[in-house]
Amino acid sequence: MTWDQLGHVKDIATIGGIIVGLAGYATNSYFQFRNKRIENVKRYFDALEKLYAPDGLLLSNLTELEKNGSVRKPDDSEEKKFIGLLIDVEKVAYLTSHGAVPTSLQVYMFGWFATKLRLQFTDDDRHNVFWELAIHYIDELAKAAAKYSDLPQKKRDKHLQKNALVYRRYSRRWRS
Repeated sequence: MTWDQLGHVKDIATIGGIIVGLAGYATNSYFQFRNKRIENVKRYFDALEKLYAPDGLLLSNLTELEKNGSVRKPDDSEEKKFIGLLIDVEKVAYLTSHGAVPTSLQVYMFGWFATKLRLQFTDDDRHNVFWELAIHYIDELAKAAAKYSDLPQKKRDKHLQKNALVYRRYSRRWRS
């Protein structure tokens, strides 16, 4: 083999090494993105778990929410629970901002409560600068939930097939 031919082999090996390196980088980036998404969804579920605490405002007033009644009572302890709820909603809003958790998951997991909580805000709440984020998040999620609930059943099925992991696995059994 001459020096000239050896130079060509060396160039080909260099290009092959670059291609393998880029493939490794792309694969690693994909899995890091996927793992980060899973971590964010887990954080979202943890935050929802706090919102859905058995002694929390949402579950302890579920019947009132179903009737579109007020869960805010003049009682000081209930108002403290409502403020605690707003604090937890703000944490969820920060977590979900910038697309950390897909809107479809937010709508499915918290959309119904958002539509009910939206009715609980007074004008004073809406004009309070310190609750803007929580109120804006609930308003936007309630709008997205309304759009989702207006979809025909076939489109909701298609949406679930695309977005819900468990639904994909069991959808064949449910339909038969």
